[in-house]
Amino acid sequence: MKFTKIKKRKFLETWQHKNRKTGIVSYIYSNPNGDYYFVISCFIKRCGLKECIRDRDKENCDKHVYYNSLDDELLYRDFDECRKAVIRWHRVWE
Repeated sequence: MKFTKIKKRKFLETWQHKNRKTGIVSYIYSNPNGDYYFVISCFIKRCGLKECIRDRDKENCDKHVYYNSLDDELLYRDFDECRKAVIRWHRVWE
């Protein structure tokens, strides 16, 4: 899993990985204090419908993916540790 740095970010250093097959994008953010955390979300429709159900019925779409490691109070000391956690998350959900 390759992450590319988003160079336009002015506040938090950010890296992203997009999987076009599954429609999932993973972001790794660097806090100013040096810790890292990640966010995973769906960036396109995943269900295969011609019209994305999220546009009209967000509550009932079980294909939408969103996860933030801060919700579980998970911070990582370095980029590589955080990257490995993202890879583990993807393996669990594949």
